[in-house]
Amino acid sequence: MNNRCQRVLANSKRTCLQCLGLAAWMVCTLPALAQSYPDKPIRFIVPMAPGGAVDSVSRAVAQALSKKMGQTVLVDNKPGAGGSIAAGFVSNAPPDGYTVFVADTGQLSINPFLYKKLPYDTSKGFVAVTDAVAAPLYLAVNADLPIKSVQELLAYARTAKDPLAYGSVGVGSVHHLGMELLVSKTGIKATHIPFKGSSQAAVALASGEVQMALSAMPSLKPLVSAGKVRILGVTTPQRVAQTPDVPTVSESGVSGFSVAVNVGFVLPPNTPEAIVTSLYRDMSDVLAQPEVQTQLTSMGLVMLKSNPRDYANAIKEDADKYRALIKSTGAVAE
Repeated sequence: MNNRCQRVLANSKRTCLQCLGLAAWMVCTLPALAQSYPDKPIRFIVPMAPGGAVDSVSRAVAQALSKKMGQTVLVDNKPGAGGSIAAGFVSNAPPDGYTVFVADTGQLSINPFLYKKLPYDTSKGFVAVTDAVAAPLYLAVNADLPIKSVQELLAYARTAKDPLAYGSVGVGSVHHLGMELLVSKTGIKATHIPFKGSSQAAVALASGEVQMALSAMPSLKPLVSAGKVRILGVTTPQRVAQTPDVPTVSESGVSGFSVAVNVGFVLPPNTPEAIVTSLYRDMSDVLAQPEVQTQLTSMGLVMLKSNPRDYANAIKEDADKYRALIKSTGAVAE
């Protein structure tokens, strides 16, 4: 055997031993990591500024989880670029369970198709832990229109001389893509008018600048009370407990229509399963606590609690839906 062959064999043996050593380390170490986890503070990375729904969910869960784990859970707000700054930070963080992304549908299922460039590799994905809540949206119209149901809206839109205008909180938002889903499922024509935020879009709806919109209840409630806006349906698959008399858009004749802003917890790519399981177990207990549920549902949110596999599947299903809508609308965010 020549020297070259001997070197190749020696390198191959060394590589095999290294692989076996790594495998042995994983078998011995990862269970130990899970047993000691957490042994230092955990950070919730929030993609929005303080005060919004995602931030409120983060703080409610962080407080309860701190008591449950006996370890500090910090909330770290990193707003900007539709949540992509926070997503990039978490994606590149160590996969040790101490950096948790409190993400919504936008970061997980829309941004990868909406932005041309992102500060992280979207192909690696995130590791799902559990979803927490859904923020239902409501289909609403200007109260001056002779419309009191979803079917009346569709009939009105089909006979109107010009396409109805609808407002949203921006291109590529769930509010925008949800309306495009309604358009695609019903064949009506509509014109999108984006605004900088939910309050501006709601004011435009109340004034008649736009005729319809998908919006969250906190933005709509005072306008409904003032008689300026009328709610026709809720976009979740089932009726919402806080508004039991409001039918779903799906039961109102648009079969299969479902849109909501889901908020959940994910970890950096390649986080060990043992860590994921440990965190999911504690979060599941926290989300089942009556005081936590009361705190979150009082904000008009609907409780969710999927296991890691089901949550990962839900993220993928949303991604497939919104990818198709983004492609059909040509929506792009810089």
